Amino acid sequence: MCERRHAWRRFCRIWTLARLSRFRNALLLRGLGVWVLVRLGAAFVGMTDPTAAAEFLIVGVVGVAVLLDARRRSEDLFLGNLGIRSTAIAFWAVPLALIAELLVP
Repeated sequence: MCERRHAWRRFCRIWTLARLSRFRNALLLRGLGVWVLVRLGAAFVGMTDPTAAAEFLIVGVVGVAVLLDARRRSEDLFLGNLGIRSTAIAFWAVPLALIAELLVP
């Protein structure tokens, strides 16, 4: 039961960022922008039709890049003081990039 409570708390911390609409929207749009840049870079290298593993890698790169950008701006420190972990920053950077990755052939 204790492990379930701990996992539930962790899940709730990720969703607390959903209530901070400005930060959430900024992370979503930043993730989409980074995805566009990563896909343009992949096309420039010659990977026009990536495999499923490469698509997951692209989405992972987007999450890590947005997290590093948030660290550069000290947003992770600010959100950490509000009780939001850095994993939540990476989590909220991925949805629009994942949707775009699924829609683009």
